[in-house]
Amino acid sequence: MLAVGVGDGTGVGDGAAGAGCARATARRAACSIRLIAFGRRGQGSRLLWWALAVATTLAHCAPASDSVGRQEPTYPLARLGAPSIAVRGSQLVTTSAGMLGLQRVRAGQPVVLRGVNFSGAEYACLQEHSFWDNPKGNQATVDAMLRWHANVVRVPLNEECWLGINGAPPRYSGENYARAIATFVRLANASGLIVEVDLHWGAGGHGLPTNDRYPGLDADHAPAFWRSVARKFANSGSVIFNLINEPYITSWTCYRDGGCETPRVGRLGRWRVVGTASVVGTIRSTGAANPIIVAGLNFSNDLSRWLEYAPSDPDHATVAGAHVYFDGLGCEDPACWTRELAAITAADHPVIVDEFGEFDCRHAKIDRLMDWADAQTPQIGYWAWSWNPFSCARGPSLITNDAGNPTRSYGSGFRRHLESVQ
Repeated sequence: MLAVGVGDGTGVGDGAAGAGCARATARRAACSIRLIAFGRRGQGSRLLWWALAVATTLAHCAPASDSVGRQEPTYPLARLGAPSIAVRGSQLVTTSAGMLGLQRVRAGQPVVLRGVNFSGAEYACLQEHSFWDNPKGNQATVDAMLRWHANVVRVPLNEECWLGINGAPPRYSGENYARAIATFVRLANASGLIVEVDLHWGAGGHGLPTNDRYPGLDADHAPAFWRSVARKFANSGSVIFNLINEPYITSWTCYRDGGCETPRVGRLGRWRVVGTASVVGTIRSTGAANPIIVAGLNFSNDLSRWLEYAPSDPDHATVAGAHVYFDGLGCEDPACWTRELAAITAADHPVIVDEFGEFDCRHAKIDRLMDWADAQTPQIGYWAWSWNPFSCARGPSLITNDAGNPTRSYGSGFRRHLESVQ
């Protein structure tokens, strides 16, 4: 039997917005084709029915004109999925043909990833109502991202929920949690989105994190987390790993080599740090060759010594990851971006700004960052926070509802920029 179609995800419940979060218009026809290869009995009449069904579906999926008469591309759900990608020098390059967002790409083509962060899976599992907050991790959410011309989505993960440890709610942790995440990743990849999965919430010892204060990879659980995640996605060439969201230990040596203790994190106390070099080795030992983002320090805003302390990778597939929120951390202007980020690409490593935003509901500051990134050679990708209908001050948030309507003017400004560059 041959079946072509896409499901609607595994979102559970209507969860409320979770506390503790850190911080054109291409119309696509809602087509669903399910083709069955029939046996010999009744083959002629059934093939006639099949031909009529396909013709009707194709007519329904014809390109629609926008208000100024421009023909926007539409794609049947049986289209190519996202390409596999790899690191080649200072760029990300496709290793297979596919659809990257709304654009068809060939194998061997350098690509720039620009898209969104999809918050929720890092905390909703601990609130015992869902794997997701709002919106849910389903096809409707993916389709809305594509309408903005995104070609990548970042999915923050919870260490304790993935591993099912330390009292994480059984219904929303362990294999149930991993299955829900993997289902969304498959949906996104099948629809043309590259997916980043990152260790966002975690803790050493026996407690459960209550926010994203995770200063360093914990030796207690992070190796097991990344071994499991790597095995899950080792055969998914359209998935990127990010070792840790926003580390803020102060020692670059410890960040790479491990052995120190973190600052105290509330009631969770301190934990011993495992270095990025060890965790990269853990991932590669599974056979996973996925690109790996290694963040800077100071909440991923300081990349001044990244080149000196980048972990060794036998696959030569590490990427420098930066976060920029214009919140006083330091590297928030073109001079610093050129001094730190452009210097890394000049040394033949890719750079991605995989979180950025501004908290005043405007977009002038992020415009400066995006314009700078677009002007680099090679261009630097960026992924805005966040695809959730929260307030600008409590996010910042790109959308006002699950349908993907943009916030004013932060979301609308980012959407217009995405539509202008890809």
